[in-house]
Amino acid sequence: MAENMENKGNGFKIAGIVLLVLALFFGWMWISTRSELNTITKKAEQEKTQLRQELDSLMAEHEKIKAEYGDLADSLKVKDSIIQANAVEIKKLLDTKWEYVKVVKKLDRLRGIAQSYLRQMDSLYTVNRQLKEENQQMREEIAQEQRRAQQLVKEKEQLATKIEEGSSLTIYSLTAETLRERSGGREEATDKGKRIEKIRVCFIVAENKLAKPGTKTFYVRIADPNGNVLMKGRGDEYSFMFKGEQLQYSSSAVLEYQNKATKMCIDYNKLPLQEKFISGTYQVAVYLDNNIVGETSFKVR
Repeated sequence: MAENMENKGNGFKIAGIVLLVLALFFGWMWISTRSELNTITKKAEQEKTQLRQELDSLMAEHEKIKAEYGDLADSLKVKDSIIQANAVEIKKLLDTKWEYVKVVKKLDRLRGIAQSYLRQMDSLYTVNRQLKEENQQMREEIAQEQRRAQQLVKEKEQLATKIEEGSSLTIYSLTAETLRERSGGREEATDKGKRIEKIRVCFIVAENKLAKPGTKTFYVRIADPNGNVLMKGRGDEYSFMFKGEQLQYSSSAVLEYQNKATKMCIDYNKLPLQEKFISGTYQVAVYLDNNIVGETSFKVR
């Protein structure tokens, strides 16, 4: 009986020791597992933080590239939207589920898309720069051609002016004398106003091979000392156009010009009711083809 009691007591002791050992073992296992879980969780958070930083850095660089290229970035809006959508998806994975491998793969894919975006942007920039350079060169060539054309027009106008000037008739040896008639139709020079019966204006039309031959009408205007033009009448038949203005003339004459030097004389006769020519200096101007080709003067006593 005593022996049985002793055996039972030993059994309890052994069972207690075994339970204690098991408790210590499972306690150690729980502590070890918890420590390992904490380590894994801490490492996962570090990896998550690192991936989030990589994502933020990648997107910041992407936005910087878009800002640098300005309006050119509008041409790649579709690819930009893909990049933005992938970034949003990765952020959701980081904020909700923790699937390291899946996030890493998506981040690598996003990085590849961003690099492709950059290459395309560089390519567009290069093409755009080349187009700008070509456009600038084209504009310079056009401007150069315009300047050349303007120069040609100017030279043509200058040449036309020279030809026009060269083909214009000129006169020389211009004289004006006052005359009276004597018996037998003889004429005599006089400068006394009460004796003057006509004013004769003479000149030589110069030779000009460039001028167009044909009928040339010369007009003479004689102004007295008071500036009044001597004229035969005030009607349109005694006027001519000069630079858009209608002028009265004193006398006129027509010449059939044949490109040779030709002498001409044009007379102005005193009007029947005119008593005399007033004393003073008279001005004489000869007109042809909208030009004043000669001027002179004479005096009357």
